[in-house]
Parts: sequence; structure tokens; C-alpha cells
Amino acid sequence: MDYKAIAEHFDKLAHNNRALLKTPIRGILLYFRGLNYALIPAQDTCSYEMCAENGILFLFPQYNPTCWMNKTTVAYVDAILDAAIEIHGLPKDIPVGIYGGSMGGYNTFHFALKSAHNIVAACVNCPCVNMEYELFANSNSILQKYFESALEDTDDFRTYVHDNSPLNMVEKLPKIPYRIAVGLKDDLLYPALHSLPMIERMKAADHDVTRVDFPEMKHCNYTNTDRIADQKWVVDKILNV
Repeated sequence: MDYKAIAEHFDKLAHNNRALLKTPIRGILLYFRGLNYALIPAQDTCSYEMCAENGILFLFPQYNPTCWMNKTTVAYVDAILDAAIEIHGLPKDIPVGIYGGSMGGYNTFHFALKSAHNIVAACVNCPCVNMEYELFANSNSILQKYFESALEDTDDFRTYVHDNSPLNMVEKLPKIPYRIAVGLKDDLLYPALHSLPMIERMKAADHDVTRVDFPEMKHCNYTNTDRIADQKWVVDKILNV
């Protein structure tokens, strides 16, 4: 991987709040976006100032929008973190918190497990975690996009889907604090098939998991105030490592 190029083009490859930082960097917050999400609307940068005020570098990696955090994407995001650490002269074990919704939630669980960095907390919003249902039972299947992301990692697709469904990864996930925002009116990723069984399995495996219900929220559609509160939870975990 061309680490020099990543450092050279850092601000384009990872949108960030570096210009707002006034104090030494104490940690990093990574934001993982959802499927096909190539734009950067204001809601995704609403925590820039809050993070800067707390000495947190906010990074919004610009990866393939249908990546499903395959091996290439894990390595790429790790390289972005390496570049940030080098550019700012940060310790290699600086605490990193991660956040994402929908596919970004799937990505968050995978990055927590597979990253080479010091991941200390993870927050997800309406995460996609039951891949076997979405790919093989849901008539609105995301099969094509997921299949493409898996091609470089496997020659046994059905096993890959099972093994990479976060519902089946619970025992392997790192023992860090997790927060799961549940949109009770989510009609895209039904809570009964995704968030709720994930929380149940995580609790059974003795994970530190906090469930936060949003009774009127559809898929990932909460307010900036609630979004900032979710990310403030991650910031607080970073600062209290």
C-alpha cells in the first residue's frame, strides 16, 4: 500500500476536523458510512466541533461505498490511521473509537475485530448484522453488492456470509464497550432480525453493551442532537481509557 500517497492526500481520503483542533489530540473517532453513501451531508459532520473541543480527531474515511469492510478496506482504514498517527506525531496505541450506521454498523463490528489499532469503544446505529437473512431470504436483497465485496476474500461464498455475519461473530468480538441505537420503526433492517438479537447474543456473551431505543426512528434517521449524543458516548469512552 502506498502510505506516502495516503499521507500526501490525507484530507481528501479522510475528511476530518483537523482545522478545528485547538488542543493536543487525545484520541481518534472513526465514522463508517452506510451502503452506497458517497456524499458527506452536514449530519455526518455535526460532531466535528464537539470532538475538537475534547481533543478528538474525527476521521471520515472515503472508502469504496459498497465495501462491506472486506480485507482490503480494513487494511486501507488502518493505513489512514497510520497516516494520521505519523502526521500528528501520535502514539501508536492512541485510543480509537468507532461509529457507524447500517452497513457502517456492520463495518464497525468488523473493524473492531480486525483492526491493528487500539479500538476502545464502538457505537452503532441500526446496524446490518443478520447477513444470512438479508442475502438469502429478503426479496430486496443486497446480494449483488455484498457478493462483489467478498470476491477477493473467499471462494466459498455461503460460508463467508455465515462467518462474516456479525450475529455469528459475537464470541470473537473484542471486550470493549458497545452502544447500539435501535430505531424501533426501522422498516429497512427490522430490529427483530438485526439489532435486538445482536444485543441479546452480546449480553449472553458478557459483552458490555448499552441499548438505546428510539421509538419513532426509522432507519438511521435520528436527529443531529441524538447523533452527537451517540458520538459523545464514544468520545467519553476514549477519554476515560
